[in-house]
Amino acid sequence: MSANLPSATDGMYNTLCDALKLSDKQFQMIQGVLPVQSDASGLYNFVDGIPPQSVAVLYTSNPLNSLNGNVQIMLNDANPSFLTTLATTNYMNPKYWVDGNVAVDPLYVPTFADLQKQVDAGSSASFSFDSETSDSNISNSWANSSSSAGVGFWGTSSSSVSTDLNSMASSSRITVEGTFDKFAYLNTRAGGWFTQGFFTNQYQNPADWKNGQTAWDTVFGSSGSAQRVANQILIVNGYKITVRSYASYSEAQFSEIQKSKDTNVWPFYTSSSHSTAVQSHHHNDDQSISTTITQEPGSLQIFGVGVIPTDQAIQGNTVSRMI
Repeated sequence: MSANLPSATDGMYNTLCDALKLSDKQFQMIQGVLPVQSDASGLYNFVDGIPPQSVAVLYTSNPLNSLNGNVQIMLNDANPSFLTTLATTNYMNPKYWVDGNVAVDPLYVPTFADLQKQVDAGSSASFSFDSETSDSNISNSWANSSSSAGVGFWGTSSSSVSTDLNSMASSSRITVEGTFDKFAYLNTRAGGWFTQGFFTNQYQNPADWKNGQTAWDTVFGSSGSAQRVANQILIVNGYKITVRSYASYSEAQFSEIQKSKDTNVWPFYTSSSHSTAVQSHHHNDDQSISTTITQEPGSLQIFGVGVIPTDQAIQGNTVSRMI
């Protein structure tokens, strides 16, 4: 039985959910590990992103579609009211933004220092994936799709090293062995720039938009820009992951993989100008290639988020902790 990368990604998602006891009704796996270290703005901008409908996402930069960006749209199209004035005042207050950068770097809670403490007090974990035996059925997951995941094995795209090498890996057996030194799956929500009462009111009352239902639909409709929010975050402090591709590689192919600056191995692509993770490749006796990715404790990394539909976040008492 041969693997293909979408199927392997779905199987890896299920493996991670099982190993870390995460719900496939909410969890989204991140590919393209974001090094947090002590950069609060990087962490908060990441959490601020509106999650696409996919169980796995290739993360390469700051999100283009964000909660704070959608709040801006709502404020600009809200009819004048006490709530609109309050929400605008809160949004424009520099103390609710990293380094006072209004509308650029939103603060979230818990604070970065609290997140560090909670991860340090977290659990360790190990996981094992085999493309030949894993369950790749995600039909009952919240997204039932991995359309936003990376499509390359030796990089974030199928041509990162060469299309042929990626095709070889994707059509052969793949295994992953991983350990997390410490991890925690933590609740998170927007800081003081976000006014819950205003957000709920605008969701519940399209008439309170200057352009009515049409404007409401662009944000909250079936194809709107704020259909979901991230309400939890999976953070890891220290890890070791060994990925093995059982394709048969020649010495020349191994050399190409080893030397390419774009080599960056599925499922946790680590190449980044800010990443302190170390990769090493080994050409095995059976011509397969094992890649070990190590991150020493001391540099927090994001591996996933919890996702909740906006309509569920609005309901009842859940809203204060979901957004």
